[in-house]
Amino acid sequence: MSPASFTEEPAHRRSQVNLKTEERKVSESDCPAISSTWRQDVHFLGDKEGKVHLRCPPVFDDINETRSYLKQHLAAAFRVFSRQGFDEGVAGHISLRDPGNPKTFWINPLSTHFSQICVSDLVLVGEDGDVLPEGAHKAINGPAFTIHSAIHRKRPDLNAACHAHSVYGKAFSCFGRPIEMLYQDALRFYNDLSVYPRYGGTVLTAEEGNRIADALGPTCRSVILQNHGMITCGKTVDEAAFLFIALDRCCHAQLLANAAVCPGFEKRYIPDEEAEFAHKRSGNSNKMWLAFQPYYDQVVKEEPDLLQ
Repeated sequence: MSPASFTEEPAHRRSQVNLKTEERKVSESDCPAISSTWRQDVHFLGDKEGKVHLRCPPVFDDINETRSYLKQHLAAAFRVFSRQGFDEGVAGHISLRDPGNPKTFWINPLSTHFSQICVSDLVLVGEDGDVLPEGAHKAINGPAFTIHSAIHRKRPDLNAACHAHSVYGKAFSCFGRPIEMLYQDALRFYNDLSVYPRYGGTVLTAEEGNRIADALGPTCRSVILQNHGMITCGKTVDEAAFLFIALDRCCHAQLLANAAVCPGFEKRYIPDEEAEFAHKRSGNSNKMWLAFQPYYDQVVKEEPDLLQ
């Protein structure tokens, strides 16, 4: 992965960026032309003169600026997860492939609450599981390395992965099946959600990590782990984090829908043609990146210490 390729399509290039404030937001005028994949993916409307802009994923000329930006969004993802109630003891982890060395990735330290994680707390892990000196010198979760290293190794198209023990994700996982296409938000996962149909215990072996990565398959971004929970992935940590939030809420909605079924209240499914179209329009990587930005804005404004 090249230093400036963490987005699907480069949005803009600039060498001087203030990475300590959210003042550096990017306008859509810095993105590719109006006919670009970016604008098609997020399908927003502006004015006739083209003066109404929409921010897009930045691409930097300097690898250190790229890394700093990515780590800020990784740290913010943990804070957002805390606000969503996705924290539980020492369970849960989010990883992010390093833009300079794709065989290494950044991850949270073991036994640090999601709500307390700052950029300086992030740990850089080597391909053999060793904590590297470029990051924080803190211990990491062994099963986390086993899972995330397998995903990063088998899916070079995915740069981030999220796993946490959310309540609705756990509850729905016991069925060992994907969510159903019952409502619009579920369509983000149309033909994009797999199931690991077994419970292999605490993930301590490379074999189990590989089985989970294999269950994700060659194209899916998300997987439900039977009797365990779920994992979501993305080209950016923003995409992976938003997909986790969305999937947990879909699991909640599915449980409610299942509980409400009775004569006269049968479920109505969305046809495949409509589902496929909506998935491409509403579940693409650029749209998922954009969907996470309000969460990022909120947590950075209210908890700016996360950037330290």
